[in-house]
Amino acid sequence: MKGKYLKGKTIEYDGSQLSPLWAYIKADVQGDSIVFFRGPCSISEEYMVDIDDRKKNSIISSPEMLHFIVEQFGCGIDRIVLIGRLLISVVVETLRYSTFDDVEIEREFDNIFAYLPEEDERGKLSVSVATVSPVSGLIHLGLNITSKGTPVRTIGLEELGVEDVDKFAMEVARRFIEEMKDLEADASKVRPVTESRF
Repeated sequence: MKGKYLKGKTIEYDGSQLSPLWAYIKADVQGDSIVFFRGPCSISEEYMVDIDDRKKNSIISSPEMLHFIVEQFGCGIDRIVLIGRLLISVVVETLRYSTFDDVEIEREFDNIFAYLPEEDERGKLSVSVATVSPVSGLIHLGLNITSKGTPVRTIGLEELGVEDVDKFAMEVARRFIEEMKDLEADASKVRPVTESRF
């Protein structure tokens, strides 16, 4: 798996980026990849793939987010959903080393929430979705950089004490790529079990 940070580019995520070969077409990254960038988020109904969100007429928007787009070729829906959960877990683990000591981070399935000590209500840090195209599994994960101007109760990386968002993004991608490489290595080092040993 390859990674690329589109550093210095502001890209508005509207959902159209969750499409096959986007990383190759727009970022010249071919094959399994994680491409990440900063920019606002405003997902139009046309590109909303989560049917629950469409039925609820959810407004998914943020003035500034850190976006990760993952593409895994030859991947079905079950596997890409699990890979999405792995990415979320990597983010949570990285946050625990990057935020203020008294911040509480929680993962609920494919969502990340956080509490600040002076707050009595948790804020939602992330939006995420996993889906498939005819050739690949696709993931979008967006992390609020700021909570200002969001339509629901959110929290941002800046409020959690992440001082260098670029460094944080690179570390998340590095850890995720290592996890994916190790997953492939583990899958290739065991022999099949063909009969009972009892």
